[in-house]
Amino acid sequence: MEVLVRLERVGSVARIVLARPHAGNAISLDVALQLRGVAEACASDPEVRAVLVSAEGKAFCVGGDLTEFQAVAGRERSDLLRRMADAFHAAQLCILSMPKPVVVSVHGAVAGAGLGLALLGDLVIASSSAHFSSAYTSIGLSADGGSTYLLPRLVGLRRAQQLLLTNRRLTADEALEWGLVTEVVAPEALVEAATEKVDALANGPTAAYGVIRRLLLASSTTDFGTQTEEEGRHIARLAAGADASEGFAAFREKRRPLFTGADA
Repeated sequence: MEVLVRLERVGSVARIVLARPHAGNAISLDVALQLRGVAEACASDPEVRAVLVSAEGKAFCVGGDLTEFQAVAGRERSDLLRRMADAFHAAQLCILSMPKPVVVSVHGAVAGAGLGLALLGDLVIASSSAHFSSAYTSIGLSADGGSTYLLPRLVGLRRAQQLLLTNRRLTADEALEWGLVTEVVAPEALVEAATEKVDALANGPTAAYGVIRRLLLASSTTDFGTQTEEEGRHIARLAAGADASEGFAAFREKRRPLFTGADA
């Protein structure tokens, strides 16, 4: 089978690489299935402490594979899209909920499902060449890729409506202003900037990062009392662990902490 999504390990960093550059890394059924498998492998590997998502070629991801969709029609097309969406959404959920931080590095076109994939990052580093669009309604489809969930939380309802209904295209600088990305760098600096960010996270308190990710994900549907109860439970649990002990010792000794990433 052709490798369309590559998994690389560099120390405690897992790199998920979209590897279909000749097709703009468009999401086909096979890409979605491979992405799900790679995401599950990252989530379940205790040696992985941070994940970097990137892509080969001129585009990060142009969205769904329209060539594959056009090859079938009617019920067959409907079934194909549902299978692809289910696999892609399962991969997204795995990336969004794994107990380790995620950096996404984007360049060129970031459209449709590619936009949904980019939004999963805790940190999103964009090349100044990147541009962002929804694109679904231009082919008569509604949005998927979690965009109706993620966009309102990141940019607000009004801006999400504009992006999804009008297919407005954002530049990298506009995406930074709107809160879609964390940082914009020159194209030649993208790899170094993303690598620096993910390496720093891979050497951090992984268990604490995992708790923060889960708490943030739950915050939009949890009341204040429940949320703060969970905060109190987790901070007390982690306080007894090795990373907290190391953090306190490093503070006392005025040095950088050496975290192992272990849970309490």
